[in-house]
Amino acid sequence: MSFFAFTRNTLTASSKREAIRLLAKSPTYSLRSPALVFSSLKRSTPFSTSARASYSVKSWFSKILSSKDPKTQEKQHLKELFHPLSKSPIKAILEKGKMIQTHGICPVCAEEDAKKNPEPYQKAIETGIPAPYHGHRPVFECPDCGYPTHCSEEHWRNDHKHKEICAELRMANIDEHDLRSGRRLPEFEFPPAQAAEIVANLSNWDTLFYTRNFSTIRNDQAARHVTKILTYPITIGATLSPFSPFTVGKSFTSEGVRSMTALHATIREHELSKSDQGLASIIKPVRIFILGARSEAMFPALAYLQLSHLLPNTMLNIYFVGPECIPSKDQTQNTIAVSSRLVLKYNKGLFHDLIWSFVPFDPYTDIFFMFNPGVGHPLARDSWAPTISKLLETKCAIFATGFSHPDTAEDVRTLKENYKDKLDWLLEPRENPFTSLKKDFALNDLRIWAQANMNIYGFRGKLYEISSK
Repeated sequence: MSFFAFTRNTLTASSKREAIRLLAKSPTYSLRSPALVFSSLKRSTPFSTSARASYSVKSWFSKILSSKDPKTQEKQHLKELFHPLSKSPIKAILEKGKMIQTHGICPVCAEEDAKKNPEPYQKAIETGIPAPYHGHRPVFECPDCGYPTHCSEEHWRNDHKHKEICAELRMANIDEHDLRSGRRLPEFEFPPAQAAEIVANLSNWDTLFYTRNFSTIRNDQAARHVTKILTYPITIGATLSPFSPFTVGKSFTSEGVRSMTALHATIREHELSKSDQGLASIIKPVRIFILGARSEAMFPALAYLQLSHLLPNTMLNIYFVGPECIPSKDQTQNTIAVSSRLVLKYNKGLFHDLIWSFVPFDPYTDIFFMFNPGVGHPLARDSWAPTISKLLETKCAIFATGFSHPDTAEDVRTLKENYKDKLDWLLEPRENPFTSLKKDFALNDLRIWAQANMNIYGFRGKLYEISSK
């Protein structure tokens, strides 16, 4: 049973006990004779004064439960948040709907066009450039999800594939209205550090939220909001932690164990330095490089404090590197000391151009992450090539994620084809237990979605064994 399901069931049981307690106090309640109950209600309650009024224990019981049942309250809350995009009370969502109607496609029209003229669509797969669209724009809003999905009601009714994503689109609609509703968002009030003897369980989101005491996350919607941000620091922490979920079932390869053992040795030194002043004076911080940083570089600095809480005794320096990394205009403000053990540094540019700012590299202290990089995408493959080459030269551990199974497969295929004899695999591609629980949809084609950090894999520049004869 999940953490959320456990909480809901417990509250529901409590509501039922409260309803029975209140019902038992009523002078008209009797377990022996239900007939007497109804007759006494008609005689003694004010509702009997009206011939049209009807009242029963069942309706009273249902009313009490519905007012306190968390499931009922949650359903009512979600119903109130749902709006078709064209009727949204929030201006930004209204504009989003208009953008989809202007630049989006009708999937039925697109499929019909692909059958008549398949060459542009086949070329689009090879080049990554969308094929020219000659169909009608999606001006019809699906009444179930609220998004403009088709050019007409007829096409909407004939498109059976839409049912596969309709529920997800409705969820995205409700989540966005909730985030912009102006309500207080207690789920973003993250817990502080815990006692040293308490270790977070990194099996999945549920166990992490429970053992780290994320008490403000009380439903699935709150979890979707929070994991969209925390997927980045927690994925890093789950990979670096000595209690990593990837060690279970031998997820790390033999080379992966070697690389992670080196990093764990440094983490252990940081723990021992608490009682050894001599060691404390010589230890170096663990350097985490996030390459191609985009949205992950724009999150509040406190989000990365959750990573520090997973490794409470480790000094961490996080380097955000990428052309879309937006540092402060004042170069002296590109470093943020979040705590005595966590420092964030922002470096705008390509890694292979800035590499001399970071040398030397050490496999015992340095690790690289590339979140949803798209190294195999036709439009990004060439720009990533020089960075990958420089990364392999460092001999440090490199971990990357993908936002979907096809995206991950294409990235891995590109690495195997272009760097087959130059790398060792540390972690075979697998599902990331700390993927974002929220799906994001492409505005120009709602059939395309992304789930940040859905899969994860790791590699490193090949190490060659030297033997003496």
